[in-house]
Amino acid sequence: MSARPLINEVGHASVRTRDLDAAEEVATNVMGLRVTERDADAIWLTCDHHHHSLHYVKGESDALEHLGLRAPDGDAVAQVRERVLAAGFEVVRDGPEGPAVSDGFAFAGPEGAVFEIYSEMDRVEPDPGQPRLGVPPKRLGHANFFAEDPGTMQKMLVEVLDFRVSDYAGPEGQFLRCNPDHHGVGVFPGPGQLHHIAWEVASAIELGQLADLIDHRGGAVIWGPLRHGIGRNIATYFQDPTGLVIEYYSDMEQIFDDEHHVPTHWDMDDPSNKWISLWGPHMTPDDFVQMGLPFAVPAGSRG
Repeated sequence: MSARPLINEVGHASVRTRDLDAAEEVATNVMGLRVTERDADAIWLTCDHHHHSLHYVKGESDALEHLGLRAPDGDAVAQVRERVLAAGFEVVRDGPEGPAVSDGFAFAGPEGAVFEIYSEMDRVEPDPGQPRLGVPPKRLGHANFFAEDPGTMQKMLVEVLDFRVSDYAGPEGQFLRCNPDHHGVGVFPGPGQLHHIAWEVASAIELGQLADLIDHRGGAVIWGPLRHGIGRNIATYFQDPTGLVIEYYSDMEQIFDDEHHVPTHWDMDDPSNKWISLWGPHMTPDDFVQMGLPFAVPAGSRG
């Protein structure tokens, strides 16, 4: 790890969707995000003062285009780029993609997952006359991946992007942080895909409001509310129209002392440690771990 972390937050997710209208409807009417910009084939949405924290682009399949990771400044972006090239990863785009981001680059990490590294994004101010719908979150907080070779992705996050291990989940899973939040990225064994992105809310009250709203619309949440043993966050999960799992959470464990923090090795086969849920059965819903989005292959990259 460098003297200061080179990445300080998960900034945005860019998602390919076959049904842009359906994705926008859920993002605005359920999640309460604001559209800040659109064109014929894409929309950019935010939950705060950043131009976007979620980007949907129309495509022939549902997939992850990239995960955006914010660095503190341009020098950190340059350092990450040097590390990316030294580690043998492919830079698939020099410069930012789309509006509002004014620096950065994108690279293809393990198993084709694309990460955009940047430090500068335009600010937007909400229109005080525009009503807020749904249950707006405070910010995008983390993303969880499955990988066929989780160790390689975990190594990239630590050695290239300066993430630190917070806890181990079983022999191959890891929760990693880039700021005091217990985790900014989780990586577990499975098919190469993005399983979920997670949005922080102020309290468990918003989790109940979300579940009530989804029920009122004729749907149902996938799981929760529950309190995880690892990370201690209270969470509720549902799916957006692309199949991506969306987590709303509050009350996550904070780790401020990097030097003295010792990761716990959680035994995923031991129900007594309640790593999945402190409040309910030690199991996930049927097919939960199979949900999520594959990685999109960048245009012109890797054949």
